[in-house]
Amino acid sequence: MDWRGFAALVFMAGAVNAGDWEYAVGVHDFTVPEVDADTFGINGRATLDRHNASGRHYFGTIDVLLDRDQDHLDPDHIPLWWELYAGSDGNFRESGNARVGWIVDVATRSNTVSSIERRITALPALDAAYDGERFHAGARAGAGWFFLEIDDDAPRTRGYVRDDLRNSRLAYSVAADARLRFDAWTLSGSAQEWWDRHRSLQTEYTAALRIKTDQWRRGSELVFDADYNEYNLDVYQVSGLPQILPWDHDLMFRVMLDRTW
Repeated sequence: MDWRGFAALVFMAGAVNAGDWEYAVGVHDFTVPEVDADTFGINGRATLDRHNASGRHYFGTIDVLLDRDQDHLDPDHIPLWWELYAGSDGNFRESGNARVGWIVDVATRSNTVSSIERRITALPALDAAYDGERFHAGARAGAGWFFLEIDDDAPRTRGYVRDDLRNSRLAYSVAADARLRFDAWTLSGSAQEWWDRHRSLQTEYTAALRIKTDQWRRGSELVFDADYNEYNLDVYQVSGLPQILPWDHDLMFRVMLDRTW
């Protein structure tokens, strides 16, 4: 794990007690449609959403994934990888179900089979949302740090060297999310775009369906989750060489049992 992800993890762990975590286990399919590749595996998740004694709101998610490493994408893939998301937020103003505030978060994704060696984002942003009993909608915008490093195995076969593989810069981001909640299920989705000036760097879409499974364990849920990422690989283009990777997006499907402990 890179040091920034480790620092965020220590921050989260120090802010809460062991009893504040919720856990999930599941299976996944990490797919790269452009080259017809599917990599299956198992995963575990720990989730935090808590206000401390002073009223500060902390939140975060840690995902650890183990692939069944039988694919042709990366000739030297280590099948253990992870994602981490951590942050804090607060409100400037509230009126009924509407609020306007701020949010600061850090996210990292490391060692995917689609050759993302390390992606790190850090974003302070303005945040606005409507939180109804059944419906939530929110949007945020800010400027922060965007870092993306491509794994060197696949690009090396296409003529690239390690110095070509990193993109680190100030970037801008806009995100939106929505959630529809009923008694037995909740449907949610989000979209986020990062760009540098007028050039897109990354686009991410997520969707999840959560179904209550109190008949198995009180408070538990069955979760169907999808996460799509598209990267602008033109940033890494070297004149005279092919594109650094023969694909520019990936998609992960997961099925998990949440709140199982």
